[in-house]
Amino acid sequence: VIPLLSDVGRLQSATPTPTPNGNPSSNSKGKVLPLLSDVGSNPSAIDYYSRVASNLAGAGRLGDFLIAAEGLRAASGDAGFAARINWRLLSRGVVAALREHGLPHVLEFLRDADRIGVHATVMLDADASDAVAAACRQLLDERIMAEFVEAIEALANCGFFVKGIVDPMDVLKIFVRKRDPDMAIRYARIFPHSQLLLCNTMEAFGKRKELKHALKVFGALKDQLGGINMFACRSIIDICSHCGSSVQARIIFEGLLAEKITPNTHVFNSLMNANAHSMSYNFSVYKHMQKLGVRPDLASYNILLKTCCNAREFNTAQEIYEEMKKKEHDGILKLDVFTYSTMMKVFAEAKMWKMASNIKDDMRAVGARLNLVTWSSLINAYANSGLVDGAIEILEEMIRDGCQPTAPCFNIILTALVKSCQYDRAFRLFNSWIEFGIKVSLSLEQKGSLPDNFTFCEEHPGTNGGTILVVPFRPTVTTYNILMMACGTNDERAKSVMNEMKRNGLCPDRISWSILMDIYGTSKNRNGAIQRHSEECNVLE
Repeated sequence: VIPLLSDVGRLQSATPTPTPNGNPSSNSKGKVLPLLSDVGSNPSAIDYYSRVASNLAGAGRLGDFLIAAEGLRAASGDAGFAARINWRLLSRGVVAALREHGLPHVLEFLRDADRIGVHATVMLDADASDAVAAACRQLLDERIMAEFVEAIEALANCGFFVKGIVDPMDVLKIFVRKRDPDMAIRYARIFPHSQLLLCNTMEAFGKRKELKHALKVFGALKDQLGGINMFACRSIIDICSHCGSSVQARIIFEGLLAEKITPNTHVFNSLMNANAHSMSYNFSVYKHMQKLGVRPDLASYNILLKTCCNAREFNTAQEIYEEMKKKEHDGILKLDVFTYSTMMKVFAEAKMWKMASNIKDDMRAVGARLNLVTWSSLINAYANSGLVDGAIEILEEMIRDGCQPTAPCFNIILTALVKSCQYDRAFRLFNSWIEFGIKVSLSLEQKGSLPDNFTFCEEHPGTNGGTILVVPFRPTVTTYNILMMACGTNDERAKSVMNEMKRNGLCPDRISWSILMDIYGTSKNRNGAIQRHSEECNVLE
């Protein structure tokens, strides 16, 4: 039986001096171990009692190990005695204690060991570390979240590599789903990269439109940093925009100014984007931006164009666009597709099709290629101006340029016909597209420039060695809704259009049923309107 350290003084006359391998020497008769108070002057005794402590740990007697280790350190005053502990025995004892007593018992041991200078987490082998990590993951799997966070905190304080237990963001996403920002903040602060984790958590709350919780995380992040982080500030303003709270975005921005902090360009852009519905406010922000000496970038101007478009201030948008072109000429800016698309949208809504066409020429002049949004805006500019044939020509030009048209491109043209009360032509064009598609003649060079994913149903030889492509038209629910509006007061024809929609595998939406009931009402078919309403309720349920 190994004597307790407290009994060493009484047993010194009966205990032989240990050899370096820990076994009593055969010629040690008459030699005795020193008193515990004298261990510091006897290195071999320190080794011996270190092995005693190690054996206690290996037997799973972690409490006794701590008593022995603490007494030995107090007696020897040797801060490096922990290096003499057998880490294999310690690891084996931790696994045994974990299996027999559970994770809380092991965590308490690790805390106490750390307190007396035995950094046990550093000494644990891979098997022991994996066992502790597995016990933590079990808490997570069972969604015992409070205990899990407490365990991770305890392990982190003891120097355990907690990041390897589980991806921190996976845990934070659970707290986001639980709408628990307090626990998310507490957990994120365990890690050295807590700022990044808090920013990601804030954005995760924002995506779910949990603005109140996102603001709470932002406050915690600001407190931790001792000030405002520009990246975090921009993120929370973007979240305010996503949640439809432009007022809160303004409050955050004004908080920056009140603290004499100059926001950077990105923060200004996020603020203006959140307030794109308010032209007066955004232009005041733009002037303040210039006053502070913050240089606007392309995104700044694009947002101002978007603001003008929303306010239908076409002349102001044109002035900004001309200013941007001048800056591009001077090499200060490089306009992008978003700029051109926004200006086309501005001119389309103003029914200024010539100006929209000039934008296309500007793009071609600088080598910028029109995308789907740009072509759609250009088609809309012609259609809104009543130039349906011109819109169809633009649609064909779009195909020759290698841009695959989608149903909304066709729908724009059909809508223009309905708005101009050309109902029969809308049906004729629709039926032609359904039956024959849209035929476009291409040169060999144009055909060779088509992207690999360009879809067409037929190809025929054309003139001068060219080819004729037949591009299919795939109507959507919106397409049939437009056709139903083209039925005027003919309720039977509208009902027939809806039936055709169903036969093509499409399901009428609320707009479809509303249009149909409106037509029945306009045609004074009260019974038909009631019947359609009943059908709608049955379908939508």
